[in-house]
Amino acid sequence: MNMSKKFKLKIRAGETFLYREEGTESQVFEIRMKNNVNHHCIVRAAKLAYRRYPYFKSRFKTIDGNVFLCENAVSPPPAQIRKLRPLGGSTTSNNLLDITFHKNRIFISFHHAMCDGRGIMQFIKTLLFYYLNLRYPHNNVQIPGVRLIGEGFLKNELADPVNDGNFSFDKGRVYQADRTAFAIPEVQNGEDAGGDSWRYELTFDVNEVMKICKKNNCTPAILMTILMQKGVKKLNPFAKEQILCSMSSDWRDAIELPNTFRNCVTSIYLPYGENEEKMEINEIGSRFRELIAKQKETDSARCSAYTMKYMSDMLDSLGSYEKKVETVSSFISRPINSFICSYTGKANMGDAEKYIESIHVYSSGTKGISLQMMSVADTFTVDFLQNFEDRKYVDAFLEEASKLNLKAECSESIKYRTPKDHTKNTNFMISLINTLRRVFK
Repeated sequence: MNMSKKFKLKIRAGETFLYREEGTESQVFEIRMKNNVNHHCIVRAAKLAYRRYPYFKSRFKTIDGNVFLCENAVSPPPAQIRKLRPLGGSTTSNNLLDITFHKNRIFISFHHAMCDGRGIMQFIKTLLFYYLNLRYPHNNVQIPGVRLIGEGFLKNELADPVNDGNFSFDKGRVYQADRTAFAIPEVQNGEDAGGDSWRYELTFDVNEVMKICKKNNCTPAILMTILMQKGVKKLNPFAKEQILCSMSSDWRDAIELPNTFRNCVTSIYLPYGENEEKMEINEIGSRFRELIAKQKETDSARCSAYTMKYMSDMLDSLGSYEKKVETVSSFISRPINSFICSYTGKANMGDAEKYIESIHVYSSGTKGISLQMMSVADTFTVDFLQNFEDRKYVDAFLEEASKLNLKAECSESIKYRTPKDHTKNTNFMISLINTLRRVFK
């Protein structure tokens, strides 16, 4: 499958990330290498990676009130700077993906309306493949499943889940998860930090994590969820509602679009209530596996994935850009009760793993607590993201981990902010077009 140099891909999946009055914060994958990054090699590798993924050399374009992902005339070369650059603005030549680096760190910033973590990971694999083979030309670095120039696109790689996904399901067979949840007081009562967030980096030995998971019938995501739930409950012993984990879940296979790079994620729900408090961890692990299986059964999975289509259809029905902004603002201002857990998965990097120290995933601006997890080589990382500085939940989490003899290195508090996009011209044009339509109707 080939895509002409000129392309126009309407944004539907991920549309809620478009209508933000002040822009959307970048999502960032931070790759820490064991050696400092070579400037020449990363610049050359980026050019090659963009050739395999031309849709990441892209900008937003408004056509008849709809936003499209279109070819960008140029892509910014990787910059050797520590500060992240706003996407969609002059410093990134309007591009919606940006690569920067500093010492041994490579930062891949991308706009969430364009793709999700699984979509960008394919680009990262290709980038690292070319970078490492340029950096170490005699080592013949191989990465499983890497997509290279000249291989063509996979079936449905460009498909938009909202338009092309299979959402056929039997309502009578859909599992209805209990979403009642305890609201963490520090989140609910916290003042607006002006866009600032705080991050704590927790680093585990992946072999220790897997050993404890096996012993307790848990996956890594389930284990970390249980530790967090126990910690929240300990700090809030009189909480009447269940401690609920909103766990990010990929629906590509369920809606029969396994290769799409677009956004294809909503949530499944894991409750920790009175029954779970009485259980051993291995019993909770088994219980959560059952709940995940129920929510990932085809009818339930497609129903959950249908949320993407519902939101997009609702936004389309609103008409004006202003109404869309108002609706999205109301939606995103509500914090998640109780917390989010997102596991991008094990990055199967093959030979590249001996050159990588760790991978971190984060974004700022979300009101609440989010555990962003990633595993590569011998390292399992949890980026503990929150909109307040107090580390009491981090400490409670670590205390629960220590009860299982699971050790972690924990960073100091990291105050940070990922920049909001500068695609305001796109937003302005949407608003202008809608205004003119109303005037001349």
